[in-house]
Amino acid sequence: MMKTKTLFNTVAIALLIMSAGCSAFAGGSGPAEQTSTPTQTVEATPTPTPEETATPTPASEETATPTPEPVVNESDSDELTKAEKFEKFDEGIHRLYRITNRSEERLKETKAFPENDTYHLTVEMRDTTNRTKTVNDRYDPLWDYYAVVANYNENDNSFPERDHTYIPDRYNVTFVTEDGEVFETFYVKYVWAWNYHNDEWSTRLLIAKYGSTRTEGPGYHDKWK
Repeated sequence: MMKTKTLFNTVAIALLIMSAGCSAFAGGSGPAEQTSTPTQTVEATPTPTPEETATPTPASEETATPTPEPVVNESDSDELTKAEKFEKFDEGIHRLYRITNRSEERLKETKAFPENDTYHLTVEMRDTTNRTKTVNDRYDPLWDYYAVVANYNENDNSFPERDHTYIPDRYNVTFVTEDGEVFETFYVKYVWAWNYHNDEWSTRLLIAKYGSTRTEGPGYHDKWK
């Protein structure tokens, strides 16, 4: 009797399980999850303003602003002024007197005049009563001037520049006596020294040209001892 009851209970439980299983399969695997599709918001494209849509002006049509050129002052330039060049010439004349064992004390005055391209030299004569000394003193400035002209034109690196504007066009010489009176005056020009340097003039012609400029001063005399 117990076995029959137990069997009945087992069959009943099995039927319940089967009934529950059929209900589960009939409904599927449970309620389906709803997948929400996100709504895509389309942003409106902004309409460009007239300023943004302006066509750029081609570079060739633009007006270029000129760049101002720098102003170069004379003081900023490396080029020497005429006065500075003549100062170097003056230094050369004094140097010639030193290296030839002539006293610089005889150079009473040296003065440049850049505005008219001239130079003035005042020399004291050693003894105006001695004819030999007087003749030699007369021609010393001529040969000094010629030496400077030759050095400038021989390109022997005696001077930093090959520029004849360092040399005065006219070289004036005033000879004075021991008492300071003007004895004689002479002058020589650059072109004369240049012609002699290039063998276009002879020594005699150069000396004659120089001698033709002679002017007697108040202290001149020809009383030789």
